[in-house]
Amino acid sequence: MALLVCNGRYLMQLRDDKPAILLPNHWALFGGTVDDGEDAAAALRRELVEELELRPRIVVPFTEMTVALPLVPPRLDRMSFFTVPVDEEDLAATVQHEGTAKRLFDPAALARQKRVAPWDLAAVLMHARSAELFGPR
Repeated sequence: MALLVCNGRYLMQLRDDKPAILLPNHWALFGGTVDDGEDAAAALRRELVEELELRPRIVVPFTEMTVALPLVPPRLDRMSFFTVPVDEEDLAATVQHEGTAKRLFDPAALARQKRVAPWDLAAVLMHARSAELFGPR
């Protein structure tokens, strides 16, 4: 998943409102699944091209988490999060192909949203507070 960071704000997509997808109509990070033969960084780069027509210059590993989703049947998802610095010019050039909207959020505003993917919110808050939590990198 891409932590697309622009001046301390994070680019999020509003997921499609389709009942067949996980968390419809929720704010979430851009990114997706890893195809056979790909590593997580290659998958992220591919997904950003597919979803936003964005070819990032820098992709830095940030964290990974595994989430046990209480679905029927239960599902275990491993998620890799990468920091992807972007500027206003990069964002202006994007063309969104998935979701119904995109928006920059500061972490506090994102936390106030009622419909946000909880693991993405956790990664954003962890990233935004990483210096306090983990010291300077």
